[in-house]
Amino acid sequence: MRLRKRALLSKFFADRGTHLAAMVAYFALLSFVPLVFLSLSLLGFAHRADASDFLVKELSRAFPSSSLASILTLVHRVQDNAAALGIIGAVGLLWSSLSLFSALESAFNIVYGRPNRSFLHGKAVAFAVMVGCLVTLFASLVVGAVGVEGLKHYAPGFVSNFVVAYGVSVVVSLSGVFAFLVAVYRLLTNAPVTVPDVLPGAVAAAVALEASFQVVPVFVRLADVNVTLRVLGGPVILLLWLYAMANVIVLGAELNWWLAERRALAVVTEPLDGLA
Repeated sequence: MRLRKRALLSKFFADRGTHLAAMVAYFALLSFVPLVFLSLSLLGFAHRADASDFLVKELSRAFPSSSLASILTLVHRVQDNAAALGIIGAVGLLWSSLSLFSALESAFNIVYGRPNRSFLHGKAVAFAVMVGCLVTLFASLVVGAVGVEGLKHYAPGFVSNFVVAYGVSVVVSLSGVFAFLVAVYRLLTNAPVTVPDVLPGAVAAAVALEASFQVVPVFVRLADVNVTLRVLGGPVILLLWLYAMANVIVLGAELNWWLAERRALAVVTEPLDGLA
C-alpha cells in the first residue's frame, strides 16, 4: 500500500500537480465573481430569495468569510450596474466565467497525457458544463433552502433544528461537490473516460473537500496570524484557499488515471500469467 501511494504521489509531482493546482486556483479566482453573479441572478430571476440566502450561507461555510464579504460586495455592485453593462459587458462576464472550466480541462488533459480540444470545441464543452453546473446548483439550492426552512419550522426543539439543519446542509453541499466533480472529470477530460472511471477520484475529492470546509475557521485564524496576508486582504486569502482545494481536485484526477492504468495493466498481464 505504501508503494502504491508513493507511485500515485510520484505521478502527481511528475505532472507538476502543484503548478496545475496554482493555474486552476488563479482562474477560479477570476471566475468567482461572474459565477456567483450568474448564480444569484438566476435565483433572483426565479424569485427565490431564500435560496439566495442559502447560497451565501453555504459559500460562507466553504470559504473564508473575510474573502467572501469582499467578493459579494463586488458582485452586488455588478448587479446594481447590470443595466449599464450592455451586451459587450455581459459577454465579457460570461467569457470570464469559463476560465475555471478551461483551466480544469487543461489540467486534466496534462494528467492523462492528452492534447486539449480545439479552441472553439473546448469553449463549447466548457460552456455546456458550466450551464449544467449552474442548473444543478439552482435545483440543489432551491431544494436545500426549502428543506432547511421546513425542518426549522417543523422540527421540535432548538438542538434538533440545529443538528438536522446542519446535517441537511452538509448532505446538500457534499452532493453538489460530488456532482460537480463527476461532471468535470467525465466531460472536460479529452480522453475516453466513463462515469465509473471517474467515481473513485470524485468520491475521494468530494469527501476531502467537504471535510476541509469544516476547518475554514482554523484556516482563517492561521491566515490572520500572518502579517503579509492581513495586509494583502481577503482576495489573497481566498486564492490560497482555492489553491488548497485545487490540489485536491487535481489529485483526484491523478487517482482516476492511476486506477485506470492499473486496470489496463491487469488486463494485459492476465493472459501472460495464464500462458506461464
